[in-house]
Amino acid sequence: MRFRRRARDLALETLYRWDIRGEKVKKLFEEAVEEKGIKRKEVIEYAESLLDAVMENLTEIDSLISQHLEDWRFDRLGYIERNALRLGTAELLYMNPPDPGRVFSDYIDLVKKYADQKAGRFFNGVLSKIYRTQKVTSSVQRSG
Repeated sequence: MRFRRRARDLALETLYRWDIRGEKVKKLFEEAVEEKGIKRKEVIEYAESLLDAVMENLTEIDSLISQHLEDWRFDRLGYIERNALRLGTAELLYMNPPDPGRVFSDYIDLVKKYADQKAGRFFNGVLSKIYRTQKVTSSVQRSG
């Protein structure tokens, strides 16, 4: 489903702007949609749901990311890496995507596109740890 890839890109662009400018996410989202000329309803709706998942769970997401950084501080993360991690974490943990592997792949590609190869490997390592840890935790809670 290519629309999800475009939605992830749009959501990343929006969070990047929000992180830098500190303005309302909705305003920045509308600005990004207009600038990118996105008309497809599925792209817009999925991007909005990604942003909602991040903003509704931001404190928990940022805490999870911080817990899984090795020899690094959250505030030292680049804007792209930080916001891709927020989006990937939100999508994997709160949205139950049909293909988690595709989620990883799309965000890694976006991080490489907007940052670099090294950032893609870093992103993959951190998000993988978050995903494994949270899936194990939720499996234990369900069976207990």
